[in-house]
Amino acid sequence: MRFDARRATRCRRVAALAATVVLGAVVASRAAVTYLGLTFPDQVAGATLGPVTDFEKDKPGLGYGIRYQLQGWSIDIFIYNDAINPIPDDLSSDVIKAQLAQAQGDIFERQKRGTASDIKLTGSRDITDARGRLRFLCRDYTFIDQSQRALDSFLCLTGWHNEFIKFRLTTLRHSGSDAEARRLVQAWLGILWP
Repeated sequence: MRFDARRATRCRRVAALAATVVLGAVVASRAAVTYLGLTFPDQVAGATLGPVTDFEKDKPGLGYGIRYQLQGWSIDIFIYNDAINPIPDDLSSDVIKAQLAQAQGDIFERQKRGTASDIKLTGSRDITDARGRLRFLCRDYTFIDQSQRALDSFLCLTGWHNEFIKFRLTTLRHSGSDAEARRLVQAWLGILWP
């Protein structure tokens, strides 16, 4: 009888713990959200949808910043139009090239502000879809953050339905980070251009 009571108590504790874990998982995950016509899924390539920053409310044209959470990575996606109209899907256009130059300037501005040092452009790559269409212009960087950590950072930009979509992916410097970043961005090809 005593054994059964202990077992029942243990089972109740395990059930309560399991319910807490499940509830915690439900609270931690977010439902998909849609901004400026693009639905951001709750998960993409193992990354989970996190907080959203609404830049649009104070400065129309600056859009939204959507963070995805993946261990070891900081993944920020920005959708905006910067009050530029129209924004072509053609990545060789002057509008896209100017926006990429501005985004690169923002990265180097961090050094002037003292929030990063030793910023270096280390690579340039284009990402195409399965049919060979150019979809993203990407640039690779290394820098040292304020905590003196050596980081790899990746910037990718595209034009989509009259909006700019910009990816900033950052991780501790390590071999293979460029391939990981490419995989994370390529996972969006089917979302943006199904």
